[in-house]
Amino acid sequence: MSGRQRALLVLAGTNCLWAGSYIAGKAALANWPFASVNMVRFTIAAAILLPFLWRGRHRLPTAAGDRWRLIAMCLLGFVGNKALEYLGLSLTTASDTALLIAAEALATVLLSAALLSERIRRLEAVGLLLGGLGVYLVVEGGVRAPTVLAGPASLGNLLVVASLVLEAGFTVIGKTVVDRYPPLLLTAAAVTGSLIAWWPAGLAALWARGWPTLSMAGWIGIVYLGAVTTALCYWAWLWGLKRVMPGAMAPLLFIQPLLGTGLAVWIRGEHPSWATLLGGLLILLGVTTVVVRREPAAEAPVASAGSA
Repeated sequence: MSGRQRALLVLAGTNCLWAGSYIAGKAALANWPFASVNMVRFTIAAAILLPFLWRGRHRLPTAAGDRWRLIAMCLLGFVGNKALEYLGLSLTTASDTALLIAAEALATVLLSAALLSERIRRLEAVGLLLGGLGVYLVVEGGVRAPTVLAGPASLGNLLVVASLVLEAGFTVIGKTVVDRYPPLLLTAAAVTGSLIAWWPAGLAALWARGWPTLSMAGWIGIVYLGAVTTALCYWAWLWGLKRVMPGAMAPLLFIQPLLGTGLAVWIRGEHPSWATLLGGLLILLGVTTVVVRREPAAEAPVASAGSA
């Protein structure tokens, strides 16, 4: 198995694990405010990653530009993205959120074109329009005039979409630095840095609402979010990003909406509406069109063993 094939296999597994994050998030959000969930989640992840951060502290970015990029990764991927995503998840369903995740690939393509000078062809533009229509159907719940602020589910879906734009920015900016620094060190630094925002926000939320009880399912959900979907999966994502170009990674994002929606229906008993299913189909069709028709780019060099 080549290094690129191994990286794609790891990335596929990462998306499978991420697909369960919406179920885990809904279980935790049943009793706790989203800021407190993220406070505990990132504290768990930081505790796991802190030894690697301490050991590699001398290899942290020293150039001003790379430091700002690392700060941007922290703010986009672990503060802004998770604030919008989990506030949105608290207002909508796990299945809607899972389907909307496919739109992240569209945002990644647009940001890659803008920041990494990748071309968008005519058929790719059609794919972007299809994906945009799919996002609209899921957010609005059907073909009708915009009523985003009319209900919590619509607002929640809109917040999830906004979070995906920030997540795409995290990936694109990460690509500009991941070749120069160990992915595990970047993950540890960004996750630990996010606690500067999450501890004040999480404690303030608990002070305002009181300390609620959390079910066993909620605790399992938070531990899964911290240890698996944050510490492990984001390291694996940056590890793969170092070895594979973003365009080759984009199709693997399809795993999340398909598996995540199936888990939401099976475990939580959610029943997506026709608009959600049609919107999800259009998102997948649009992303597929974009990915298949993208102009091939040179693959990232395969790093030597032990460079992570």
